[in-house]
Amino acid sequence: MKGTTLRKAGAVALAGAMTLSCASCALFGANKKEIVEAADTFADTLLKQDAGKIVKLTNEKKDSDAAEALELLFDDSWYTDEQKKFIDAVSDTITYEVDEESVEVDKEEASVDVTFTMVDYEKALKDDYSDIDEVLDLLKDCDDTKEVEVTFEFEKDDDEWLLSNLKDKGFGKLFDFYTYELSLKPDLVSCVSDTYIYGGSYYVDFDVYFNEDISEYDGELTFDVYLDGSLISSGNEATVYTYDVYCEYYNSDYDYLDSGTYTVTLLYGDTEIASETTDVDNDWVTETAAPFTGDYASEVSSTDWWLDNGDDTYDAGVYQIELDFYFNVDVYGEDFTFDVFDADGNTIDSYIDPQINSYSVYCIWDPGYEIPEGGYYIQLFDGDTSDADFIGSGYCEVK
Repeated sequence: MKGTTLRKAGAVALAGAMTLSCASCALFGANKKEIVEAADTFADTLLKQDAGKIVKLTNEKKDSDAAEALELLFDDSWYTDEQKKFIDAVSDTITYEVDEESVEVDKEEASVDVTFTMVDYEKALKDDYSDIDEVLDLLKDCDDTKEVEVTFEFEKDDDEWLLSNLKDKGFGKLFDFYTYELSLKPDLVSCVSDTYIYGGSYYVDFDVYFNEDISEYDGELTFDVYLDGSLISSGNEATVYTYDVYCEYYNSDYDYLDSGTYTVTLLYGDTEIASETTDVDNDWVTETAAPFTGDYASEVSSTDWWLDNGDDTYDAGVYQIELDFYFNVDVYGEDFTFDVFDADGNTIDSYIDPQINSYSVYCIWDPGYEIPEGGYYIQLFDGDTSDADFIGSGYCEVK
């Protein structure tokens, strides 16, 4: 499952720029009070997380690697609203203490140890959460804390003590929470984009489409089935793809379904995600009904690229394309497969099992990665061998 992850660009740049530098300071008695005041001012400014003001209290130039990395880390545009709420919540818990006993002054150089204390967010957050408010409540209720000790080193510039070791890795460690991988599952109810239900002779197919990647819910979604208002099947595991969930119901002996009104409800635990109803009419079925033995290519009534832009094109960035075939005859139980080719006719994937319904076949190509821009053919065959009869094809573009 693909949850929300804090951007790492700022932290990686900061970690690269802030390499460990150490200075040896000999104990010297003068100006200790000035060093404590300078450390207090810098620590207080550091917690305000304003890169410009922080750099002014150091001997770094505005365009130095450390200064630019700090600017990048604190740039709000990198982060989503949920990420900013998490960062603010952790920031609000940070306190510091200047260790006056650790002050060392040697002429124009000095150092002092400062200990920062904050909520231990890693202990507070051990699972995936679907709601940022739940995360904030857990942080608020957490009594565990973690400490980060940083040695501030100063150099005197005229009458002012300026921090000289902004590249120390301790400063990067202090703001590790900016890069914490906070896994927030998308809210399933709010990101449903479309639903489709079909009642065939042998099964009911309920498809739910989402506008966010919901693959993190694989194995966690179930569906219930009702016939004329009465529950006939529950706790069935739904099939989860990147942006789609498929719920297929067959009766116990995989025979014709009873006629009636079927309702399928997709669930996450006890939460209803989506529900649709369809009618099944099998009153025409007789024991002497003969199977179809003709040419399926001649029985294709139409094809359709599902969830495209309406013109056989998909927007760049999609993870799935789908060509649906509709037939004049019942094709359920046939051994169809389909292949995928690029615009030049090169094979990309082959012998893929489609989703076969009573009068329709869904050729869903979900390779598990973002589909590159370009043209694609999907071809459907009657069988899974190299000499299987060709049924039909379609062409689309991702652009």
